[in-house]
Amino acid sequence: MKIKNIVFDLGGVLLKLDRNACVEAFTNIGFETFGEILNEYVQDGFFLDFEKGKFDSAEFRDRCRKHINQPVTDEMIDSAMKAFLIEIPKERLDYIKSLKGNYNVYMLSNTNPIAFKIVEGYFEDLGYSIQDCFDKLYLSYQMKSAKPDAAIFKMMLSELGSPQSVLFIDDSQANLEAARQLGINTLMIDQQSEFEKEIDLKLKEIEQCQ
Repeated sequence: MKIKNIVFDLGGVLLKLDRNACVEAFTNIGFETFGEILNEYVQDGFFLDFEKGKFDSAEFRDRCRKHINQPVTDEMIDSAMKAFLIEIPKERLDYIKSLKGNYNVYMLSNTNPIAFKIVEGYFEDLGYSIQDCFDKLYLSYQMKSAKPDAAIFKMMLSELGSPQSVLFIDDSQANLEAARQLGINTLMIDQQSEFEKEIDLKLKEIEQCQ
């Protein structure tokens, strides 16, 4: 079946991440064990619950404060979160925008409202809105589920249709394997990948197999 829908992960694919900088930033405000719940692919502990939408940003900040033995403002916690989120290369957004003439383009991301608000600002700084680039956003905190759980993929497929019509692009092998188990075409892309070249090659490869 012809690819109709291309689904991009956010962090590690479009957005450059720096886990160590984020852990250091939280350590600097007094949350010395933050590294135990922050991972590049799927979080742990109450951070994972936050990304699954089990509570809001205010409660996330309050839970952080329970690990910090000094007064910290909302802005200090949000700034520490921002240290995880480095930049979005503009050429990647330019390429995604170019795909929209031939494909439906979506985002499927494990994220949270604090991080996502920061990311929206990065898009705007590059002259884009997220809505310019994607037909729809599938965000873990809104869907109450996170990759690699099959549930989040099934919810997405309930709207996109046949898994054979979908190419899912992610930097996590666990997420890609979960998608493949449901019959979705997959491509590993990370921060070191030749983004446009590798996606074009994958689309051509799938087309030749039809």
